[in-house]
Amino acid sequence: MSKKKIVIVTGLSGSGKTTALNVLEDMGYYTVDNLPCEIGIPFISSSIEKIALGMDIRSFKKIEEFTNFLKDLRGNPDVICSIIFLQASKEVILNRYNLTRRRHPVEEKTLLQSIRKEREIMADVKELSTGIIDTSFDKPKELTEKLKTVLGLDVDIKDINIHVQSFGFKYGIPIDVDLVFDVRFLPNPYYIDELKPKSGLDKEVSDYVMSFDISQEFFKKLMDMFDFLIPHYIKEGKKHLTIGIGCSGGKHRSVTFAELIYKELSEIENLNVYVNHREKERGNW
Repeated sequence: MSKKKIVIVTGLSGSGKTTALNVLEDMGYYTVDNLPCEIGIPFISSSIEKIALGMDIRSFKKIEEFTNFLKDLRGNPDVICSIIFLQASKEVILNRYNLTRRRHPVEEKTLLQSIRKEREIMADVKELSTGIIDTSFDKPKELTEKLKTVLGLDVDIKDINIHVQSFGFKYGIPIDVDLVFDVRFLPNPYYIDELKPKSGLDKEVSDYVMSFDISQEFFKKLMDMFDFLIPHYIKEGKKHLTIGIGCSGGKHRSVTFAELIYKELSEIENLNVYVNHREKERGNW
């Protein structure tokens, strides 16, 4: 039986714990923020295999509650526990609080005193951590790479969700697409009597569309473009990419190309690819 993976994200208020939890959620962890210590162990005992918990100075009444919880967790033979302590310089935290205008959880006379007091309280937690990350100058992408390093993951892991969607221009362009390609310049099966009632999901239609040199050439150019773009999107930290393929009615040419793109991209490791045909789902054919 494989061990459960638990990541505790803790540290100073304003150091980026919410951002870190969002990154871990993208990595497949079930995330919960601001979990009180007293329900930490029962929650971890659930059937969920990968859990990331955001726990900070609001999660306990006395620091001993938190440190004892962390010690018990690290001593549990059934889990692999990582405790990540996030910190930032007092100047950066001050600036972040001034920008958000949120109240610091440690209430002292001034914000700076609150930051200093929290740093003192959380010193013992920092000593128990398995990894310390300073987020003073990190963007989300850089924080992602640091988290992967601290957790012992391959920093070259690539993962992106790619949604390929066919549509008909006469029904409007989808509002949520990142890239749109117009295939209305390709030969149209609509004008072939025996193909008109069929769709790009039918082999006869797909074979007809792809029987032309222009179709083959355009498909190759599209795949060359995706081979170039997708690694750069991944490197930039993009997690979702929607590709729209449109023809006149969204039934023949766009469906053919959407299916072919889906099949081609699905062969690439670490790409999560899915396809849908908007006009079919809407009952437009």
